[in-house]
Amino acid sequence: MKLTKEDIQFIDNYLENSEVIYVDIRMEMIDHVASDIENRIEAGDTRSFYDIFKDYMVENKAQLLDDNKQFLKSADKKIWKTFVKQLKNPLTPLLFLASCIGFDALFQNYSIETFRQFISIIPLVGFTGFILTYVVYQGVRQNKRFSVVERLAFPFLAFYQLPNIFISRTKDINGTSDLFWTIGSASIALTLMLILVIISIKLFVDYESRFKSVV
Repeated sequence: MKLTKEDIQFIDNYLENSEVIYVDIRMEMIDHVASDIENRIEAGDTRSFYDIFKDYMVENKAQLLDDNKQFLKSADKKIWKTFVKQLKNPLTPLLFLASCIGFDALFQNYSIETFRQFISIIPLVGFTGFILTYVVYQGVRQNKRFSVVERLAFPFLAFYQLPNIFISRTKDINGTSDLFWTIGSASIALTLMLILVIISIKLFVDYESRFKSVV
């Protein structure tokens, strides 16, 4: 016996009201809950869906909420695995090299103040890229929330402060070694930000195809 669409929607609403806010996690849980309830009905439980569901939640709600936390940890792991995979992509050293060339050209042709201003906007590159892709994604998704998508904000925040360290070093550029260190460090920061934007787009596209049915 299969549950009706109304039954599935009831489970979905219940989980959402129980702070399981991410659609992808709820879909995993709905499959599990619906399967267990169907098994109970097939085993001879003649009560209504709502009575069976009520007893099921009394027995399993705490475990489901704990599973929700584990799903969030899995989302974080997926982000970092995707990030590490992108680091190994041949495009990454090319991005770093292009950044080094660009920063060196800035230093050679403009004042140190202009050079420092360009370094200071590195966080905005990543932040703006993330916001633009996220806004577009949410527009397509009709404001549905997905775990991996929203938790992408954490690595962006983690890297956000990196350029401040490099800016402080630009005050003491007294020789070639200091210049190489500053340009190299700034290029690393910019490359990391660009990688985050790239994996954001990749993950958005992945979720677009996997969860198209819930739009």
